[in-house]
Amino acid sequence: MAKNFEAWQVNESDFPKEGTTEEKLRFLLRYAILAPSGPNTQPWKFAINSNTVSIFADLNRSLPLVDPSNRTLFMSVGCALANFRVAGEHFGFICDVEYYPQGQGSELVANVKFMPHKKLDKENLFHQITRRHTIKNRYENREIDASILEDLRTGMGDPGVYLHYFTDERSKSKIAGIVARAHRLQLARKEFRRNLGEWLRNNWTTEPDGMPLYTFGVPDAVALGFPAAFKEFDLSDAVIYRDSGLIHGCSVLGILTTDGDDRLSWARCGEALEKFLLGATKFDIRASFFSQPISLMELREEIDGMVKRGHSQLLFSLGYADPIKPTPRRALADVIL
Repeated sequence: MAKNFEAWQVNESDFPKEGTTEEKLRFLLRYAILAPSGPNTQPWKFAINSNTVSIFADLNRSLPLVDPSNRTLFMSVGCALANFRVAGEHFGFICDVEYYPQGQGSELVANVKFMPHKKLDKENLFHQITRRHTIKNRYENREIDASILEDLRTGMGDPGVYLHYFTDERSKSKIAGIVARAHRLQLARKEFRRNLGEWLRNNWTTEPDGMPLYTFGVPDAVALGFPAAFKEFDLSDAVIYRDSGLIHGCSVLGILTTDGDDRLSWARCGEALEKFLLGATKFDIRASFFSQPISLMELREEIDGMVKRGHSQLLFSLGYADPIKPTPRRALADVIL
């Protein structure tokens, strides 16, 4: 396996049972860094101090034109925190989380204190961390049972985060139209395309981050020159066609909303999202994300109008799909302070 994919080779049996607390927490962080992030920027850093780990947002990895408020960035950090907590509980720790101990203006998102306890991973989410992958290609023609969807929604476990499902064709068409308008507006701007295009990778990438084009279903023959072409030309027609297929071809659409709309809300939303995704992975259910409309106020208001509760934070599709090759990961040593 190439060096930029070695992080996925983490093995449960390598947990240092007889090691120091720091060695154990360092091992748990190997699962934290497997969290999703948009667009695979992996915007997190960690500091270990005795039995506490501080989790920071790495704002050097922000996308000022794609994610101007850093909403997606802080949600990504929340996803990493969720993985960390799930791994900790699996290996016999209970976690006490203090969010933004220095205030929400700080890059310090959370201090996580670990205390020995019996195993708490009752939902068996831990083994899904290495199986969870985002897709951007196509779904099987197969419906998700309503009872599974309800169990997944309940399992998120955050009272300030809400998940709204849509399965009817009218809603799918409306959301597909909103996503298409977002692509038209954003991809018409060269500076936006260049900001996002910096994170596109060819299918043979040796970079430790970014989005290889195989995740979008782009074949090898096209992948080599695609990142450069994306930066220079408005390819919104192709992107809209792909996303329309993912929306109309999915079993269900989900919209995540929160009571608040600040850094704390975004991090907590990311935590709830990752717990949901790990639960979905148990059933081989995969997600594809459409964050573009949330960044545009007029389109976000339309989505808010569909759910009528809270602030919209993320739009995604769900369905059954074959697993794909994972995305690259930075080495753990590169994200520990």
